[in-house]
Amino acid sequence: MKFLILSDIHSSIDELEKILISAEYDVVLIAGDLTQFRPKDARVVDKIVSDHTDLCFAVHGNCDHEVILYENYEVLKFIHGRSVEFEGYSIHGVGGSSFTPFNTPSEYTEEEILRIMDSFTMGDFNILLSHCPPKGILDRTYSGVHAGCDAIRKRMSDFDVILCGHIHESHGVVSSPCLVVNPGPVMWGRFAIVDIERGKAELRKL
Repeated sequence: MKFLILSDIHSSIDELEKILISAEYDVVLIAGDLTQFRPKDARVVDKIVSDHTDLCFAVHGNCDHEVILYENYEVLKFIHGRSVEFEGYSIHGVGGSSFTPFNTPSEYTEEEILRIMDSFTMGDFNILLSHCPPKGILDRTYSGVHAGCDAIRKRMSDFDVILCGHIHESHGVVSSPCLVVNPGPVMWGRFAIVDIERGKAELRKL
C-alpha cells in the first residue's frame, strides 16, 4: 500500500492539486499546517483532496486553528489525540507543535503531548502522524537549531513509522530507530510516497 504524505500546505492550493494529480497512491495523510492561519481554507483543502481520493487522515499544524478539527468534511478525517485502524495499521495522531518563538495558534507543552501519546490504543503496526518531528531528527532549522519535540522523541520506540513535517528545510528520510519521514512542504512542491509493506520512502518534488 502506497501512502501519499503531505505536510505544510499553508493554503498553497495550486501546488496541492498538482501533487494529487501527478502522484500514484492508495491513501493520503496530511501532517499538519493545511492553512496559513485562515480556518476557512481547510474546506478548500478538503474540496481539492476529495476530487482525488475518498479518505484522507490528517492532523492540524501549529499554524492551523483548532476550530478546523470540529468541522464536517467530505474526506478529511482529523485524528489528533486519536488512534484509528486502517487496513491492518494503527494510525495515531498528534497535531500542533511544541512551543515556538512565534506564538502560533496551536502549540502545546511537552507534557500535553506526552499525555496525548499515552492515551493511544496501540496495535501490531503503529504509525504516528504528527506535525512536529522528534527532537534531533529531521528538525534542524536554517539557523542550526533542533526544533523538534522532546515528547515524541521519548516515545519513538512505540512506533514503527513516524510521518511528520513542521521544519520545512529538514525534509528527509531516516530509517533508524524507526522509519521517520518529513516530506517537506507542499508549498514548495514537496511530498513523499511511502510504501509501508516494503519499508521504503521516496521524497519527491514537482
